[in-house]
Amino acid sequence: MSTAPSMAATNQNSTQGPVTGNSETPGLDSEIQLVSSLAKLQELERKIHELRGFMPQGLLEPLVPIANPDKVALGNPVAETPRVLRASLDEAARARVADVQQFQSLWRDPELTSVWAHVESRIKEANGQLLQPNGKWERDYDVLLEELARTEKSKIDERQREGEEAEYTKAQSTEGEWKNVLERFLQRNMPGVRVIKGLDESSLAVALVRAGLVFQVKGVSFPGSPVSGWDVSSKIAGRSPTKLENAVLGCVESRPRKWDLSFLLDMISSYADIKQTPCVKCNRLTDNGAQLPTLRRPQANQQSADGPARIYTFDALHYGCA
Repeated sequence: MSTAPSMAATNQNSTQGPVTGNSETPGLDSEIQLVSSLAKLQELERKIHELRGFMPQGLLEPLVPIANPDKVALGNPVAETPRVLRASLDEAARARVADVQQFQSLWRDPELTSVWAHVESRIKEANGQLLQPNGKWERDYDVLLEELARTEKSKIDERQREGEEAEYTKAQSTEGEWKNVLERFLQRNMPGVRVIKGLDESSLAVALVRAGLVFQVKGVSFPGSPVSGWDVSSKIAGRSPTKLENAVLGCVESRPRKWDLSFLLDMISSYADIKQTPCVKCNRLTDNGAQLPTLRRPQANQQSADGPARIYTFDALHYGCA
């Protein structure tokens, strides 16, 4: 392992015990934030060692095969003309400048601002003495960061699963709850969205007037049981579904929360302006294949189930941008 900067050794000690969340330095109040900062410090040190070799080796690399024919390689041949040599030297210089700019960008990363402030305060407390207990990295913090990120994601997924199970149980325990959901949706009077109740009690049609799309929605249930799910179809008597309807239907059918009518209605409604809504990733209405953004990804910041009636919002994406 290589010698570490003094500030890295200082922060390194911060990860040996549990993090209480009472850190006085903004941005260093959780274990994953500390480890993320330490991983960037390790990357900074690695970059510093690389930069030391840029002068003169990096800049003069195109001259090596000329001075030493034994060093000729496929990626570094002898320049055949002065013009080629000049171009190679220019390219090497641009590459080195880009490396320095990348290092500067990492050094000025907003996440590291709190690290530098923390180090400065510790040095000040030590009357100007540099903080370097052992001078070596004891952990590979990029690896540790990946482990923490996986653990955190597992916890989030588990909490989400438990929350959805609780919501499902609550919905199933309330007779006719889906009717209340439908009524609340109708009261919102969504522009360009019409809902027509069907002859069957738990069936309805959703028409997106501006988009020219119509979908049939039917509740799925066992005799004597509340509705446990919702099937969606684009088959309308007297006509065949359009290519756009089939593309939208494919995304709707793959949705999570298949029991949640509120989620389904909001998802279908998100296509009301599909012919005017660009992809959130490429910011274009159509992709290279002239296809509209028919994918819908639920946004993370949805309203709490414990608050007012939940309203779901979605991001539009092309298949190639997902």
